[in-house]
Amino acid sequence: MTARRTGTPHTDTDMPMPPTPQTKDQTTPDTADVAGIRAHLHDIRGLLSPAMMQADILSAHPDARVRAGAEAIIKAIEATVGRMDQIRRTCLPARRKDE
Repeated sequence: MTARRTGTPHTDTDMPMPPTPQTKDQTTPDTADVAGIRAHLHDIRGLLSPAMMQADILSAHPDARVRAGAEAIIKAIEATVGRMDQIRRTCLPARRKDE
């Protein structure tokens, strides 16, 4: 399905921005949300772990094309884990000592 042009270009000012939350309560996730997000990040790491182990094994393969593929997989997994760490650091509150 092809989108039709309306004759007027779309600009960012066509749609109003959503209102910015004014209180801290509106922007702070509750404890259950934070725990759930942390659990999901942990689970995703667990899902990526076997792929990383296999890519490590393939990185020692005698065929250069296999090694190059393994390196691409390793870089992608490391980038994903780095992005997940960034999400954890920037989007979640710091863990308290009693957690």
